[in-house]
Amino acid sequence: MSIKLRSIIFIFFLLQLTIATSQESSINIPFSTFESSLKNAGLSNDVINNIKSLLVKKNESLVKNQKLQNELDSKYPFQFKDDEIEAEYVNKKFIKLLSETITIEQFRKIFQPQLEYRIKRIAEEKWDLKKDKYRLTKEQEKKYKSLLYENSLNEIIIKEYYSYDNNLSWNNYTKEKIKSSNKEFDLIKSFDLVYSKNSKTDALIKKLTEAKVDTERINQILLALQVLQERNDERLKTWRENDEANIFNFHDPGDDEYAIYLEFREKLSKTLKIEEFKIVFVSQLQNRIFRDSEKDFKTIKANYTFSNAQYDEIRKLVLEKNTEKVVTEEYYKYSYELYQQKLRAVEYRHEKGIREMIQKFNVLNLN
Repeated sequence: MSIKLRSIIFIFFLLQLTIATSQESSINIPFSTFESSLKNAGLSNDVINNIKSLLVKKNESLVKNQKLQNELDSKYPFQFKDDEIEAEYVNKKFIKLLSETITIEQFRKIFQPQLEYRIKRIAEEKWDLKKDKYRLTKEQEKKYKSLLYENSLNEIIIKEYYSYDNNLSWNNYTKEKIKSSNKEFDLIKSFDLVYSKNSKTDALIKKLTEAKVDTERINQILLALQVLQERNDERLKTWRENDEANIFNFHDPGDDEYAIYLEFREKLSKTLKIEEFKIVFVSQLQNRIFRDSEKDFKTIKANYTFSNAQYDEIRKLVLEKNTEKVVTEEYYKYSYELYQQKLRAVEYRHEKGIREMIQKFNVLNLN
């Protein structure tokens, strides 16, 4: 064998050895730094060895799948995606097997250090959004920041523990977010402050304050809004689970979105007086009030000829009628029979006033 041929064979041998070593190192797991976390979580040696085995299989799958992907890349200019050789699929499969092996509390003890940066970042982002809403003492601020950190920790751990199933992760994460909201509500209430979730809630609180609604009733309304959100979240969760399990899903009409909404409306109306309700919500109803008033006024104008000043007087009465009519309907919206009864009384009173004014102007104009 010539020196040149021996050199080529030797180089080829080294290349193969490098590839083999590279593949072995790719399934090498830095387990020594991880094992102490498993022991601190109170796991037995059998469970630890089981997790070791799961990790090895996961990494072997990743290497095998990457090799297969490389082969496809070298053969075809376009590849059809195979989800089961994607790293995300392999990692989700590992998380599922892991979650069947350890409890969520053990998961937290093991992985919290790895997630610490994310937990702190999210807690700080929450604080940035909240800090300008309240005037807190140093001690209150400390308690609030601590709660935001605790809530963020619980939310992220739950999200990652169930991350092998997107729906399961979302459902449990949403439940935890509701718990977080309840804890914030209780803490802010303990400071004798009004809890606010977002800018829309802030706007509502401002309107309620302008209507001179006391803090206790404001908190009752905010709590009712929170219950509304929780029930809607639970409804979506239940419907999604039923839709997954059944080819045809019989939804419960008693827990329909509109039924939940009407229960909130009843609570709102029984917390506020109708005049307070009007102050808070009439601005949202203006388009409808103006539209109905303009329709009524056009009918009157088509049938009677008056001066501009007289028309202005009639228009004012028509606007008053429709304002009270729309506010009354919305205030008693939770009960069809009740708001129909109240509307009849409102319409009768205002229509009587408008007829009397028209008759008065007719008499004046004849004279």
